[in-house]
Amino acid sequence: MHISLRLLRYFAAAAETGSTTAAAKQLNVSQPSISVAIRELETLFEEALFARESGAKMALTRFGVRKLAEARQLLTAAAAFEADDSGDAASGEVQIGVFTTLAPVYLPVLLRIARTRFPNLAVRFVEGDLVQLEDWLHSSHIELALTYDVGLPSDIDRECLAELRPYGLVPAGSRLAKARGGLSLHELAKEPLVLIDLPHSREFLMAPFWQYGLSPEVRYKATSLELVRGMVANGLGVSLLITQSAAAASTTGIVERPIREETIRQPLVIARSTRASRTGASELLAGCIRDAVREAMTAHAGRTRGNRTR
Repeated sequence: MHISLRLLRYFAAAAETGSTTAAAKQLNVSQPSISVAIRELETLFEEALFARESGAKMALTRFGVRKLAEARQLLTAAAAFEADDSGDAASGEVQIGVFTTLAPVYLPVLLRIARTRFPNLAVRFVEGDLVQLEDWLHSSHIELALTYDVGLPSDIDRECLAELRPYGLVPAGSRLAKARGGLSLHELAKEPLVLIDLPHSREFLMAPFWQYGLSPEVRYKATSLELVRGMVANGLGVSLLITQSAAAASTTGIVERPIREETIRQPLVIARSTRASRTGASELLAGCIRDAVREAMTAHAGRTRGNRTR
């Protein structure tokens, strides 16, 4: 038996959706077609790809996890070959991952730009934390990621788009909000802190305090910028953030303040696996990402200047 791209697509769809029924619906084929494809692959390999658990979501075996990564690489390479053969990368498909806190700021702008420039380009996206994005790049679940460079390994290529400085988020009616100019970390550390609680992010956001020997009281932890802003707006504490949110300028009850001290900056990057082939479609989307980040940052700078002059 020869392995066809059809078998690989059916296997990957079943792994990603967690069921043969969902995979069949996604690919617009019959459910038995998916089941037969999986059995054919398992017969060829003489090893199970999925653990059989009655009534549960289909779970990959350790062997299946490895084969899924290889299947994704082959499917990506096939898509690149087809795009190059047709000469129309703008009609291809791209899988992108976006760090959770960055997605609300940059992803809508990115999708608008991509849709305007390349209406036939299919952009599929997933949101994840820093650890998930790294895993998805290694497994070829995504072709590129918009993320922060926090401990990315050497087998991940990084293109730096900007270096972002931390800023303080404080309640609008507070003493810190009324102070002119930037905030000192020493002042911020005296207030209860609302901390973004995501893998790697929590350590990075505490690092500026640790750099100056400060240990603020972490009163609350949250996994979204929206929740952090809401807590600060209600006077529950202050926060130190990196991501420059578009909504922050329009949210009442909070004020952004730059940090006076010179501290570490956070590289915002396009990340790709060094092992993955670069498709024409992914290169087109990378250009859209660069412009989306530039546009969003320019808009944020304009709103910030406008708020300061009021």
